[in-house]
Amino acid sequence: MKRLWFVLFFSIAALVALAACEEDEGPSPTGTPGALGAVDVLGIWGGDELASFEALVAPWEADTGGTLEFLGTRDINAVLTARVAGGNPPDVAIPAAFGIFRDLAQAGNLTPLSACPGLEEQVRANYPEALVDLGTVDGTLYGGFMKAGNKATVWYNPNAFAANNYEIPTTYDELIALSDQIVTDGGTPWSIAEFANGGSGFPGSDFIQQFVFLEFGPDVYDQWVNHEIPYNDPRIKAAWEKYGAIALTPGYALGGPDQIVATTFSQGAFPLFADPPGAYMHYLGSFNERFIAVQFPNLVAGEDFSFFPFPAITPDFAGGVTGDANIVMIFNSEPTTCSFAEWILGAEAQQIWVERGGFTALNTQVPLDAYPTALARQAAEELTNPDTIFRFDADDAMPAGVGGDNGAVFQGVLSYVRGGNLDDILAGIEAAFTAPPSPTPTP
Repeated sequence: MKRLWFVLFFSIAALVALAACEEDEGPSPTGTPGALGAVDVLGIWGGDELASFEALVAPWEADTGGTLEFLGTRDINAVLTARVAGGNPPDVAIPAAFGIFRDLAQAGNLTPLSACPGLEEQVRANYPEALVDLGTVDGTLYGGFMKAGNKATVWYNPNAFAANNYEIPTTYDELIALSDQIVTDGGTPWSIAEFANGGSGFPGSDFIQQFVFLEFGPDVYDQWVNHEIPYNDPRIKAAWEKYGAIALTPGYALGGPDQIVATTFSQGAFPLFADPPGAYMHYLGSFNERFIAVQFPNLVAGEDFSFFPFPAITPDFAGGVTGDANIVMIFNSEPTTCSFAEWILGAEAQQIWVERGGFTALNTQVPLDAYPTALARQAAEELTNPDTIFRFDADDAMPAGVGGDNGAVFQGVLSYVRGGNLDDILAGIEAAFTAPPSPTPTP
């Protein structure tokens, strides 16, 4: 009997010890259902893009038991600023603006990627050095770039070019010469579309940033973005004048100023595919492929519609690419946050969205043959090529009120197209850098 009680006593003790041990070990490791909790993510996506993002996240949820709690808003900068100021930041934010990322990092509001085991090493190993440098603030890596757009793309109709024996221009001078030739032949060289609700004017701003970058190079570009030179610097004015040479030269732009400011940016390329063509060239980022493909489902990407790289101005800076990207930044190093960030910055996750279309991955481990079209592959290859000089979208890196929706830059573009005085416009944008910020809305 004593022996029975002895065995029973130690059996119970062993069970208690085992339970205590499991309790001390904390959550089950990643990969076990139920291991992780909910991750609070603030982003910008809705509609088809949100569906693709959810598809990207689904394997992480299945493998870890974690759950996505996502808020998508186009007013992400204001909402994120308010949440941080209120002491209630999300676990992860994925904005498409570089300025707010840099400001939060410099203010000490972000968690370094090194706080998550292996995350910094993963980003450094799998992303171009130029992007690692962009994600580094004051010597610390705070951000990884997830979804990108190439803004060095000029769209055209290869069939229309071939029919008129037009050659793809490789320099700015050739671009202007081609535009003049098209006018001489009775055509209209450009379709320009600036309407985008609160973002109206952004295509012109993108045009201008490419001119700054390709004529004056990355050092001047960085000084401009960081406001180390004034916005009305003569070099910046020269870039605006190059945009004006295309948008405002009589006969160059379809419909003239009124049509430029009234046409929705997503429809700007459509006249290229009329018979006869309403225009021959259209400038917009690589995301334009989807707009064309949806409107003209019978056209073959790379054959019936395509893009050529933005023509060079200064030879040393030829091939320079500006673009936008969604920046993954974290506000804590909890296991769920770290696991989620590691997943979405990984090649396996990003390939899911790549294959669905409308996504350019910056992770160099995503194979180029995963892209559904030749154009998508070309845009991705330019962005991930280690020899490419890349800079983040200029107005997105400038303070609120200067860049971004309804900012002074976009308003200045619209005013310039309508005939406003360029010196006054640039002086007004310069003044916006020191203007008090607008009140931040409560999320």
